[in-house]
Amino acid sequence: MREDISSKAPVTGLEEVMGKYKQTVYGLAVTHLNSRADADDVFQEVFLLYHTKAPVFEHEYALRAWLIRTTLNLCTRTNHSAWNSRVDKDPDAGTDIAVQFQTETENEVFAAVLSLEPKLRTAVYLYYFEGLKTSEIAEATGTTSAAVMMRLSRARKILRKRLEGEYFG
Repeated sequence: MREDISSKAPVTGLEEVMGKYKQTVYGLAVTHLNSRADADDVFQEVFLLYHTKAPVFEHEYALRAWLIRTTLNLCTRTNHSAWNSRVDKDPDAGTDIAVQFQTETENEVFAAVLSLEPKLRTAVYLYYFEGLKTSEIAEATGTTSAAVMMRLSRARKILRKRLEGEYFG
């Protein structure tokens, strides 16, 4: 079960923050960028920004929201960079992401999630893999809860259609 962090004081040291949120930041970056190399760069930059700016938060959820928002902003910047616009895109771009789950079925479902457009992928990742509520996702992504719920609904519909023969009989 997910830990309630709303009333706790935030962790402050860089090592503490990295230890607690490395999976969230890296997973979100990989999910958003479909590239381990780009995700590595974003991961490092997020925590470098945290270290250099040294933001202070009153609550743990504000720290997590800042890390998510910063990760998404850097992912967007990476996707729109001059370098990425000049590089030939591989149609199988997400296939270098070898995430290992317990079963082959879980790996196939995650591959289907990676095939979604970035806004849908982000909502699905934060909701299902990180366990955030729609209101928390909305706050972290700078959108509304209704928009998050709509993205999740659209993503479920697309995933159901893509996985229909294999998992949804």
